[in-house]
Amino acid sequence: MGVRAGHFRATQATAEAQGGWTRNLHRHRAVYVPRGPLLLVSFDTMDAHLNPAPRRPWAWDLAETAGWSHLGLMTGPRNDWYRQRAVFDFFDGLCDSGFFHRFDDVVFYGSSMGGFAACTFVAAAPGARVVAISPQSTLLRTCVPFERRYPMGLRHGDWEDPRYLDAAGCLQLVRSAVVLVDPCHAVDAAHVARLPDTRLAVLRCPHMGHRIPHHLAQMGGFGGLMREVIEGQGDRRGFARHLRRRKVSASYHKALIKAALARGHPALAGQVLARYRRLPDAPPLPHLARRLRLVANSA
Repeated sequence: MGVRAGHFRATQATAEAQGGWTRNLHRHRAVYVPRGPLLLVSFDTMDAHLNPAPRRPWAWDLAETAGWSHLGLMTGPRNDWYRQRAVFDFFDGLCDSGFFHRFDDVVFYGSSMGGFAACTFVAAAPGARVVAISPQSTLLRTCVPFERRYPMGLRHGDWEDPRYLDAAGCLQLVRSAVVLVDPCHAVDAAHVARLPDTRLAVLRCPHMGHRIPHHLAQMGGFGGLMREVIEGQGDRRGFARHLRRRKVSASYHKALIKAALARGHPALAGQVLARYRRLPDAPPLPHLARRLRLVANSA
């Protein structure tokens, strides 16, 4: 089952009212809205189907605010990492028709499953750019034996069709790629290590785990930050300045406490918990505090 028609109807009407179009791609839908000379090609994350109606593609508000043209791929509840023939054929058709040549700049954008899609379907638009957050490079076990998190993605997707199969090859065709990743997250870091380093910029987000967008959003200014990155205006220094906000982020402190405990550093976890409690309006963390006491008492 793909995107429910009732949840999608308002988005379809909005796109068509602005001169755009929609396509039903079996288990997925594509929404196109023409605006400016930059085209953002975005891909839903795996939990997007849980969002209430009206369903919008990933980065819908960001593209609208920035005035970018937007092609959004939407997924249904049966996550298959966009590994469906209808999606392959759709991007083949866009490439063959010269669709991407209409724009001055094309950026493929996504996170996790959507990041995988951004890093692979960019092969349909050689010379485009990529911005991906915690992407998988592929789910093929022969290429990534360390990846065991998504067995349903392997089961539901078509991993025999050679098209758009592995980011390690597809990213050879890009003008540039920016990848956000937690270097302390072993599996995510291993995926990024497979990517070609030519024209690749890696923005490190330590101790944010796989949910980097969540933590960056909690810090505030996530939309503005990603707009700079997508428009190619951001740099490492600007990104580092944004990361300083983690010092007052409750979600980041919680992630850091969990990471310290997982790595067997209860003293460090205690120090971070003490800092967390001094944050304004920080809610109590009874479960983490209890876990910290248990670890400390057993040491």
